[in-house]
Formats: sequence, C-alpha cells, structure tokens
Amino acid sequence: MITEKAYMEHLYTEGTEGYIELTHDFKRYKMINYYSLNEIERFYGLDNVFISPNTFFIKKRLVRNIRHLRALYIDLDLDLNRIGKAEAVYKVFILAEEGKIPRPTLVVDSGRGIHLYWRIQNAPYAALYTWQQLEDYLYNNLKHLWADRSATDAARLLRLPNTINSRNGALCRILYMNNDLTYNMYDLRERFLGYKKESSQRKKDKNKKGQNKAKITNFFTSYSLHLARIDDIETLCQLRNWDMKGYRNKVLHCWIYWNGIYVRDLAQLEKMALEFNNTFLEPLDDQAVSAVVTSCDRAIEGFLEYHKRLTNKESLNSSKSILRGTGYNYRNRTLIDMLDITEEEQRHLKTIIGTNEKYRRNNVRRTPRNEQGLTPRQQSKQDNIKAVKQLADQGLKQREIAKELDITQARVSQILNNKI
Repeated sequence: MITEKAYMEHLYTEGTEGYIELTHDFKRYKMINYYSLNEIERFYGLDNVFISPNTFFIKKRLVRNIRHLRALYIDLDLDLNRIGKAEAVYKVFILAEEGKIPRPTLVVDSGRGIHLYWRIQNAPYAALYTWQQLEDYLYNNLKHLWADRSATDAARLLRLPNTINSRNGALCRILYMNNDLTYNMYDLRERFLGYKKESSQRKKDKNKKGQNKAKITNFFTSYSLHLARIDDIETLCQLRNWDMKGYRNKVLHCWIYWNGIYVRDLAQLEKMALEFNNTFLEPLDDQAVSAVVTSCDRAIEGFLEYHKRLTNKESLNSSKSILRGTGYNYRNRTLIDMLDITEEEQRHLKTIIGTNEKYRRNNVRRTPRNEQGLTPRQQSKQDNIKAVKQLADQGLKQREIAKELDITQARVSQILNNKI
C-alpha cells in the first residue's frame, strides 16, 4: 500500500543532508531541514504545494548550493488532446524495456501531466555535471512525450503528492513506486552514455599518432568545463574589482550561457543574471540583461541537441561538423582576446588559460618547486653554498669542508671563489 509519506520515504534516506524547499500557492514557504520532514504532513490536501527533490547546504535554492542529489526526474507536460496519461506511462516503460532509458523508480500523476523519478544514491555537488548529463539524456529521449526542458535543472521544484493541482482540481498522486531500486549515477553513465574508465593500455593507444580522442571524453568534459568557466569569469571580475566597463556585455553573455546549461528555468536564470549584473561597478540596465537571457535560450537548446547526437553513437569527426550553431563554443584563445585577460590574471583561473600559462603549469607539475620557486635541485645547490661558506667562516679548510658535506674539494673551491 502506498501511504501519504511514501514519497518522502522514497527520496530522503537516513544519509540525506541539507535543506528542502517547500512552496505553497507559488509562494516560497520555507527551507526545511530534512530531519523535520514531519512538518510537510500539514500540507497534504492543500492546493499547489511544490517541493525540491534535491537538498541544499544553505537556505537558498540555487544549483550552486546543492548539498545532495537525490533523484533524476522528468516532467512530462502532456498534451492531453493527443495522448493520455496511461498511454504516456506505458510508452515510458516500453522505452525502459528496450534499454533506451532506465526504469523509473517513481511515477507521479501531477494532475495535468506525469512526473518521472529515478532515485539515486546520495551524491554531492561535485557530481553535478554527471547528474546533468544523465538528466539531459533522459530529456532528449523523452522529448517526444513533451518532456519539459525548464524542469531539468538540479534545483527544480515539483508538485508534492497528496496535494491539489488548482488548474483542474486534480489530486497529485503516486501511480507507481519501486522501493527496491536505487541507481548509482556512475553505473548509469557507463550504461547509457558509454563512459568507461580508461585502462592504461587504452590511454597509450589513444596517444598513438593518428588516433582521435575518445568521443565520450569530449562529451564528459563539455559539461564540467562550463562549471569551471563560471568560476573563472567570476574570479576575473573579482581580480578587476568588478570594474568591467567595456566588457560587461561579453561577460554577461558568457556567464548567462554557461549557467544556463545548469539552470533551465529562464525566470530563475534572469533573476540570477540581474543579481550578477548588479555586482559590476557600473551595471547594465535590466532590459539589456533580459535580452541576453532570451538570446541564450536557443543556444542552450542547441547544446542539448549536440549532445543528443553524441550519445547516438556518432563519431567525434562527424560530430564536429554539427558543432557550428549548437551553443556558444568559445576557445580559450577567443575568450582571452575577447576579455583581454592578461597572463597574470590567467594564473588565477582554472580553465581560461593560454599556451604560456599551460606550459608553466605543466612545468610546475613535472618539477615541483618550494615557496621560493626553487626546484629540489636548485634548493640543494643553495643549501650547499650556504653550508660551505658557513664552515669556511668557522676556519675549516677546503678538504675538511668537502669531507664534512660529502662533496668534492673542487666543488668547495668553486663555491668559495664564486665560480658557481
């Protein structure tokens, strides 16, 4: 028997941490610590109650504040004149049987459409790009059933079962639940996105002349790259003390698009963009910011279409030909020139770096240096010079110094005669 508490018990386990947002009649109610889920019972039977399947580490519902990812989900905003709810659910399970999508663990009648859930093992914010890859995979495979793109971000609110949809007076209720099934996102990524951990032999094979990088490497990094670039653009603004005059449009354009890969609700994205714009010493007017948000919407859809094709087993070479017009795919060099990012500024960035900074970082990784910027060999040389001069000041002869420090007498002579 499916009880009223079944939804909460299905999604929020003992290991869940963070806050859950609850809204009533489209107005924010409050963020509830997951330990206080009994508070939700008093909302059963009320109109328009929404809840966040994922949790947040502070009381502000933003993607960047995700504490635990608890489920993948899709909102089927059905055209009931063309397909019934029962038929739509049937088609979803047929896709699962065919191996095109994983089998849902929870199906909810939202009153006008269908909410599908795939319960996952607790995952932190660091797994966000994997979550978004899988979410977009589900969206692309269910788009023909009116999957709602705006409901594919990690901070989304969905209707709470046992509450009323005021649009038609229907009860939001659970249709199906499987409490014996919980997915691991990395298993899903391997099964549905083709991602596999590389063996050392495969890495060697890829490095051979004429070998292309594996397709999934391109797919995997394209999501995580957007997250890193968001941090970079904010760091750049901080380095310039938010004085971005002459660069504001370009910065906003990039920041909004990169965030839009994860924040699919355009109203929420616009609100975030306006707040970000207000951090500039001289902000743009609100209308200009809204226009940038609108212009990015089509590019975000293009990004999803591009990755849909990548998961359809197309080769990397062929996918490059469809990259044009599918999102804003700026190279580092383009961003550096567009924003006039200096080499000193690049030292503080994660990904937007030029060739010189890349080589510098590679050299640092290959040859570790201390706080003075010296390699172990250089530091050893300095230590020897200091020790030889100290012992010479104490009256020791060159032969005695050489024996004491276990170096040649000729080396001691070079040091004392400043020939080294």
